[in-house]
Amino acid sequence: MRGRQTMSAALAVALMALLVWGESPAASTAPVRAPLLWDVRIDGQQLWLFGTIHVPDARVLALPPAVREAFDASDRVVTEVAFDTVQQAELAAALMLPEGQRLRTILGEERFARLDARVRSALTPVAPQVAPLVAGLLDRLKPWAALAQLATLDYLPDLMAGRLALDAQLYADAVAAGKKAGGLETVAEQVGAFEAFTLEEQTTLMDDALREGGASGLAIPGATLVEWYLAGDDEKLATAMSQGVGDPALSRKVEQEILIKRNRRMADRIDALHTASPHEIIFVAVGALHLVGPDNLPQLLQARGYDSRRARP
Repeated sequence: MRGRQTMSAALAVALMALLVWGESPAASTAPVRAPLLWDVRIDGQQLWLFGTIHVPDARVLALPPAVREAFDASDRVVTEVAFDTVQQAELAAALMLPEGQRLRTILGEERFARLDARVRSALTPVAPQVAPLVAGLLDRLKPWAALAQLATLDYLPDLMAGRLALDAQLYADAVAAGKKAGGLETVAEQVGAFEAFTLEEQTTLMDDALREGGASGLAIPGATLVEWYLAGDDEKLATAMSQGVGDPALSRKVEQEILIKRNRRMADRIDALHTASPHEIIFVAVGALHLVGPDNLPQLLQARGYDSRRARP
C-alpha cells in the first residue's frame, strides 16, 4: 500500500505522529541502535540530516551519541515546520472544517460512525475519560486530519498530556540552548500538500484505514516500522512504502504530493540556508520517509554538489 502508507505517514507528520497503530508506546525499552543520520558537506560547510519518527516515545527521544554530538555542535536547527506558538496555532486552525461544515455530512453517517467507534475502542482502555471527548471533536476535522487521527491513537494520551514528539523536542531543545531554529516549510505549504487530494480520494483512504480485518489496513504493522526505525534500517523502511499498492493512480499522486514535491522544496530550502549562512553548522531534522525511497533528500542534495554520506555509529 505504497500510497496509503505514505499518505498516512505524511498526514501524521502534521499531528506529530507517524505510522504507529495498535502497539503500546511502552512495548520496548531498546533505544535507537543505528540512527538515520547523514553527514552532508559542501564548500567546507557541515550540515547534518537526521531522520525522525514523530512520536513521544522514550526510545526515540533518547538520542544516540552521534546524533547528540551533531545536534550540540550545530549553530542552527531546522525541522519540517517551526514549532513556535504562531505556527502551531496556524496548524490547529488548518485542521478544522469551515464554520457550519461537519465531517459526518462529508463522510456520511455510516462511515463517520465507524470512525467514531474506531477512536473510542482504541482510546477507552488507556484513556477512558478522554475517549468520548476526542471522538466528539472528530466532527469538526477535515477528512485528511481525521484520517491522521487513526495514526495517532496510541500516542494521543501522551500528546494531550503535553509530552513532545521527537521533532518538537529537538526544536524546543534548540531554542533552550540559544540556537537558531526554524522550519523548512510553512504550515500553509505542508497543509496544502494534503489538501491537494479530492474528498473522494480522502474518503477512499479513510475506507481503507477503517476496513475490517486490521486496525490500520497496513500490510506492515506500525510496531514493525518503529522497530525498523530503531534499527536504522533505511532499506526496509524504503521497501515498506512499496508493499501492496492499491490504486496505482492514487499511489502515484500521494508519492508526488506528499514526498517528492516536498523533498524538492526542502532541498531548495536547505540550499538557500547554505547560501545565506555558509559558515554555520546546520542540523536538519525531518521525517525518516524523506530520507529513503525515490528522490530522497540525500540524493537530491548529492545531485546539487553536496557530499552526502550515511553516518555510521
